[in-house]
Formats: sequence, C-alpha cells, structure tokens
Amino acid sequence: MLFFLFFFPSPLFPPPSPRKLNCGRHNCTQVCHPQPCQLCPRLPQVVYRCPCGQTPLSKLLELGCIERKLCTDPIPSCGKTCGKPLSCGSYEFVHTCESLCHEGDCRPCSRTSSIYCRCGFKKKVTAITFMCDKRCNKKRSCGRHKCNEICCVDTEHKCSLVCGRKLNCGLHRCEEPCHRGSCQTCWQTSFDELTCYCGESVIYPPIPCGTQPPECKRTCTRPHECDHPVYHSCHSEEKCPPCTYLTQKWCMGKHELRNNIPCHLTDISCGLRCNQMLECGMHKCKRICHKGECLIDEECKQPCTIPRLYCSHPCMAPCHPSSPCPTTSCSAKVNLHCECGRRKESMICSEASNTYQRIAAISIATKLTDLQLGDSVEISRLITKKEMKQARLQCDEECLALQRNRRLAEALQIDDNSDPFNVRSSVPKYSDLLKEDARKDLKFVSDIEKEMRMLVEAVNEVTNWTFAFEC
Repeated sequence: MLFFLFFFPSPLFPPPSPRKLNCGRHNCTQVCHPQPCQLCPRLPQVVYRCPCGQTPLSKLLELGCIERKLCTDPIPSCGKTCGKPLSCGSYEFVHTCESLCHEGDCRPCSRTSSIYCRCGFKKKVTAITFMCDKRCNKKRSCGRHKCNEICCVDTEHKCSLVCGRKLNCGLHRCEEPCHRGSCQTCWQTSFDELTCYCGESVIYPPIPCGTQPPECKRTCTRPHECDHPVYHSCHSEEKCPPCTYLTQKWCMGKHELRNNIPCHLTDISCGLRCNQMLECGMHKCKRICHKGECLIDEECKQPCTIPRLYCSHPCMAPCHPSSPCPTTSCSAKVNLHCECGRRKESMICSEASNTYQRIAAISIATKLTDLQLGDSVEISRLITKKEMKQARLQCDEECLALQRNRRLAEALQIDDNSDPFNVRSSVPKYSDLLKEDARKDLKFVSDIEKEMRMLVEAVNEVTNWTFAFEC
C-alpha cells in the first residue's frame, strides 16, 4: 500500500501572491488571489499627494519639484512635519510622527505616556506597550487546569493540553484536547473473534475495544490443584475462585481433626493452647494454636520451675537451662499461724525463713539446759523437721484467754457451742449508724467516745471511794 503526502498552505496564513505588478518592477503584496493584480501603488498616475498626504503634487510642481515619470522615482516631500498618528498613544492622547514628510514607516515615538499593560492590571510610564508579571489564575475551558499566562488578555481560556485520561476500555487514553465531562468511547475495533476460555461461546467481529469475553455456562476446564470435583462455570479470569468443597483438616498445631472445612482454607486454628515443648526442654508453648515455630529468633522467658533448695518453692527466674538457679531471696507468699491457730498472717518466704531460724534458736536454747546439768544431749533431736518447716506466730493475750476458757469448759464439761463466759459477746459491737458517722467525721465520734470513757472512769472512782469509806 502506497501513501502520498500532500502539503497544502494553511487557510489561516495564506502566502502572498508571487506575481509581478503591471509595472514589471514591484511584486504584488496582496494575499494569493485568482483575479488580476491591482495597479502598482507607486505609479505617477496613482500617486497625486506627498508621502504625508498634506500637499498635492501639483502644487509641489508649481514650486519647482521634478515631475515623476516612473514608479521607481521618489515621491517629492512637502517639507512639513509628517503628523501621522502613531500606535503608541491612547484614546485620550494621540502621538503623531514628529519627522519631516518622508516615505516608508515612521520612526519610533520619542515621547512617553502612562499606559496600562495589555490585561489592564498595572500602569506604567513608557514609550511602548509593556506586559505585567501577573499570572492568570482563571480555570481553562476544561475546568482542570489553570491558565498561568503572564498578562493574559484571553477571554475564552481554551486548554491546549491533551486529555490523557483512560477510556472506558481501560487500555487506551484520550488523545483529544483537555475537555469537560466524560471522554468518548474508544474508537479502536478488533476484527478477531472473541471466545471464552474453553471456546464454546464466541463473539464475532467487529468487536469494540474493551469488550469482555462472552459468558459461558459450561464447567471450568482449567487444571486445579485439588482433586475435588469442579462446580464453578467457565470464566475469563486467570485464577479460579476458591474451592469450597468441605473436607477434614488438621489444625496448625495437630491438636484435633476439624470437620466441614472448605478446601481453600489452609491455616486452621483450633483455639487450644499449643503446649509443644520448647527448645529449653523445661516449658511448653503458651500461645494459641499457631502456624510455624513457637519461638522465632527468641529465647524462652517463662519463669523457672525448679524447686529451691531450702523452701521448695519454684525459682521463678527467667528460664536458664544452661546455668544454675541464681541465689536470690524467695518472694513467694506463705501463711503463718500461731500455735492455737487463731492468728493467721501472710508473709514473704524470705522473711518467714528468718522466723524459722529464730524458732530453731529458741528451741535449742531451751533444750540445752540439760547440758548445764552434765547430761548428754543429741543435737539432731533438739529441733524436729516439723518445727523447721513450719513457722509459728506468737499467741497474744486473747489467744491465752481463749485457751484458759477452753480448758475450763473441758473441766466443767461445757459444750463448745455455748457461750457461758460471754466470750464472743465481749467484743464491742457497733451499729451501722455509728459506723457511718465515724466514716463522715471520725474526730467528732472519737471525742464523744473519750468523754464517755472519762465519765465511766469517774463513776468507778466514786464507787470505789464510797466502798472504802464504808469499810
């Protein structure tokens, strides 16, 4: 196929006519035209005034000027000031040529005037037209770009940029000048048949650009990784949809076999604790059923469970499989009781060990009195293992009172559930109203209690004094 390129002149800028005028010396200055050219504007029979147009040539001939015979002869000058209007002035003040009558273009104006720039934003005193430095911030006709022209005088602000947005086909871009609204549909067309993946459904050409493959109702024929039957239809996507066939799969930690799991699911968590033995060999993983290794680039930081040498409590230091347990004080909580069991107190194990040692020292000191009498005493029997393992709190006066009451009740064969000595009722009881008042104003309640105590003591003293006087 042959292509021919023809160059035509632009209709906006047509070239001048290349023909000679009738004088044979000057060329035609008009735009290219099919009609005959006009007469030469410098012929003697055409020119009848001086170059400035103020004086007729006939009057100059009377004054002694040479008569013109050819178009190349100079046009006589009248000697007056030219006076032709120049392009620099304004509507109010018109500047004229100050040279003597002459042929050709006038010289530049030597005067100055206050004129505005072409957009009318700034004013300047100058002899020529000037442009300001203001950039136009108006939107172009596309509504996306700004004009940004300096000293702009345009009113339409047409956008000359290429649109470049993607067309509806998603493959090509709009090549039209930037515009408002949606782009036109893609004009490209394919003349090849468009089929589905299996080739059962066909769309015949011409096919507009961006047309999707036809829908096919046959079963998908693509190769699949699983061995389950295929239930989805033929499709144009590269990847098949996930397989939803229900199967049995083990959880990630191999704890239990789960039923009714879709085939495409691979990482299944049963929700139980992992419980796999860590590399330290002492602890098990406490994470919920997970994928991969239990500890990735980390060390076990669970507390050590090795029992201590003296108190049998766990070490509780961060896991240290390759080093012995550190010699630190035990911070475990232990419960201490007095001998009668009434008093109970929680204490840190390290503080309780000091109590053990104190009890052992007291026991040894009490039993070594036999050595002073000259008897032999076996040191291993001075304190029992039970005394070494159990710490005792000292019984207070209330404990001793309870023990005396218990022994007296046993002697008198009184039931423990009864309260003949008003022991349990001896403890002061306060009403809820009094407790609430004490919470609000403790100082006021304390002052009342102090005054009542002083009153009771004063009554007791008067009673004792009266009894002594009668005696």
